[in-house]
Amino acid sequence: MAYDTIKLRSPSMDTSIIELIEQQCLRRSGVEMSTGVLKYEIFAGELSGSWDARISVIPKYDEFVYDERTGRTDLCPCEPYVLIEASVHKIFLGHNVYGGSSDFRRVCSDFVALVGDLLQVDFLPASYWTVHRVDVAQTFRLSMQQCKEFFQGIQLMSFPRRSRGAGKFDMAFHFPGKTTTVKGYHKGTEFRVHDRGRLRGFFSELFMYLYVTGDARRTGSADVKKADWVERKLEALQRLADKTLRLEVGIHSDKFKYDFGKNPLVSEVNDAYLEGVYDKEVEKLLREGKQGMDTVRKTTAVLQRLKNMYGDSNGLRLYGFWTVMCTLGDEVARKQVPKATFYRNRKLLEEAGVSWRGSDVVVVANDGALPADFSPVRTDKRLRFMPARNREEYQVSREMMRLAA
Repeated sequence: MAYDTIKLRSPSMDTSIIELIEQQCLRRSGVEMSTGVLKYEIFAGELSGSWDARISVIPKYDEFVYDERTGRTDLCPCEPYVLIEASVHKIFLGHNVYGGSSDFRRVCSDFVALVGDLLQVDFLPASYWTVHRVDVAQTFRLSMQQCKEFFQGIQLMSFPRRSRGAGKFDMAFHFPGKTTTVKGYHKGTEFRVHDRGRLRGFFSELFMYLYVTGDARRTGSADVKKADWVERKLEALQRLADKTLRLEVGIHSDKFKYDFGKNPLVSEVNDAYLEGVYDKEVEKLLREGKQGMDTVRKTTAVLQRLKNMYGDSNGLRLYGFWTVMCTLGDEVARKQVPKATFYRNRKLLEEAGVSWRGSDVVVVANDGALPADFSPVRTDKRLRFMPARNREEYQVSREMMRLAA
């Protein structure tokens, strides 16, 4: 497990500190031209100084407050504070192909310290900050063909309460919700489009910093060696990304408020809670049953499992329902039987650890590349869990990082 995007809110801060931060931000304002009245003013910025420049820093003077009398949520003035948000995986490692911190409180502490260093502001420790968003990610070792078959299987499935705004693609899916968002994608495809160009610039500057003297910089004699060195680095990451399936569960502010009754402090959120949310949301999406039970999807194994758990008569009935789910998918199968019957039967399949995704009933799954026992949960043997290499030569100066970003 690794944490990706994290959004934190600072405690109330002195106005002088907020003004110092605003001087390092962009100011966007709206003026009504007919009257000259200033309608709004927004300060926001993106900091350089790490592997990834996309660190959002937003000074705020107001917050949304729920009024129990009216039942409305209104924007009200408050003591000034700062919102910071970034992919902590990328700002510390440069990429999210592998590795990443699995210690939530530690990575939040490092994140707050880094932003404070870049802004030259002494923030309070991260334990006093509140949590507003956390993306929990898992990566799995699968070939590109196996990833394709996995996403083909997703096409047959549905997320009934997340149909609005849902997206299913050849190598990705995205299911947004009010409290959480579940998404998965082939990392190689995403890396090639979004990260490869950015890292090319960083590695180019890194090569010049490590290996090139002043004379060679002026003459450009090292350009060929630099290009070759940079491409080797990028190709190594690309090969690893091409064999990676990545699943993320984004936990929103509303989820924290529902579970804790408020936006909790960093010190109140632990890894076990975040892992539990990931497990629950992925299980709901993939309908794979409980992690403690081996999932079955082959015809004979499914029939035997159902008969053992529910008896011969009910087992055969559920086996027929499972066959319909395999061949037609959730959406069509739901229209063939009463709504209550559909959800009751599906729940019984889940409790038995029976999956209709990638079964041998579906023609495209016969002799497929996707392993029959694969499930994107933390107990799967293809889960990547080794830490990222922390190479000494990458520990360059802050100014060097600014140039790279």
